[in-house]
Amino acid sequence: LVARVYESKAEFRSALQHEKEGYTIYKNQLGEHHEKTKESSEYLKYLTQQAVALQRTMNEIYKNGSNANIMPLKFTAPSMTSVLEQLNIINGILFIPLSQKDLENLKAEVQRRQQLQES
Repeated sequence: LVARVYESKAEFRSALQHEKEGYTIYKNQLGEHHEKTKESSEYLKYLTQQAVALQRTMNEIYKNGSNANIMPLKFTAPSMTSVLEQLNIINGILFIPLSQKDLENLKAEVQRRQQLQES
C-alpha cells in the first residue's frame, strides 16, 4: 500500500524500496510460490520499468531541453479487491478461506460444544 502511494507521486525509488520490503516479508513468511509473493514480484518488475522510463524521460529533457519528446507515465490503479484487502489487514481483519469440509467440521464442533453446555 505504501509503495502504491509513492508510485502515485512518481517517487519510484521510495516505491521500490517499500515494495522490496513487502516482497521480502511475503517470501519469508509465505514462500516464493504464494499468490501475494508472486503479485509483489510482478509489481516490483512494473515499478522498475516505470522508474527506468522516468529516468529516460529525464535524460531526454536534460539532453534536448524543451524539445524533448515526453511520454506520459502510466500509473496502475489498485483493484477494489486489493484496496479492501489492504484496509482489512490494516484494521486487523483477516479472512480465512474455508473449504466445504472445513465448514462442516466447524459446524459439527459448534453443535458439540452447545450440547456439552446444555448438559
